[in-house]
Amino acid sequence: MPTYQELVDLCESICRLDWIYGEATHSNQQIFQNAVNSKYPSLCVGFLNIIHPERLHIIGVPEVTFLNAIGREARLGLVDKLHEGKAIGLLVAKGIDLPHDMIDHIIEIDMPVFSSAAGAEDTLTSVRQCIIELAAPSCSMHGVFMEVYGMGVLLTGQSGIGKSELGLELLTRGHSLVADDVVDFRQKGPGSIEGSAPALLANLLEVRGIGLLDVKTIFGETSFRRKMRLDMILELKLFEQGELMERLPETELFTEVLGEQIRTMVVPVGGGRNLAVLVEAAVRTDILQRRGINTIQQFFDRQRQLMDEDE
Repeated sequence: MPTYQELVDLCESICRLDWIYGEATHSNQQIFQNAVNSKYPSLCVGFLNIIHPERLHIIGVPEVTFLNAIGREARLGLVDKLHEGKAIGLLVAKGIDLPHDMIDHIIEIDMPVFSSAAGAEDTLTSVRQCIIELAAPSCSMHGVFMEVYGMGVLLTGQSGIGKSELGLELLTRGHSLVADDVVDFRQKGPGSIEGSAPALLANLLEVRGIGLLDVKTIFGETSFRRKMRLDMILELKLFEQGELMERLPETELFTEVLGEQIRTMVVPVGGGRNLAVLVEAAVRTDILQRRGINTIQQFFDRQRQLMDEDE
């Protein structure tokens, strides 16, 4: 479950969200206090509303005008009702000052309060988007996540098979690294899975025998992508001598990631095989298939047509 600090960090670059009160006691606390909030994260943020206390309440000009008009006792009573209703907290929009008596009471009951550098409407849109992103289903997978020809490609396979070395070769061919070793995936929407690197491993690639490489420093800014949509999975597999491998696969393979079926291809690993070229060819093939061009099916149709003509 996401925490208050994760929300602040995510919103910092969008609307410069920051703490006013409660950071010391609430920064590592989970945002969602009940099951309803976690199931409907888009409803967890809105303008000040005493009828729905269990949300992050945004205070703009109309709200602070109302608070100043209702008097001290009513203001403090409203804060108490929000606190008793397990409000996520208060978010004060740009240029807004809360009444001093209200501030003293908020500090006394230890309610989280934030500020935003954006106006109330923009703050609502930005924070709602961030909360939905934080609440989305997520998982971590082992592999090397690359951007190849604009496609997000996850290279998987057993440890030591050469995923990172392949990623390094793809970097030298002008493609980009998203994450190495551990890839964090999050569902962005229906049919869309987005992957990124954990903060500790961002723009780093580990190559056995060499160590950690800072790809941005070595290959330049364009060699690293902060996040990328997952389009396909390439499984590197070492086939034993005599083991049969399907040369013209008639059925497509898929791997389920966060409930989505991701197209998967098996790339044979062996001496003398240029894996980077094979990866590029596999990605180009996938792009063609997404455009409705299936080379294998075209071959089978051509073969069937020739057989019919011979009859």
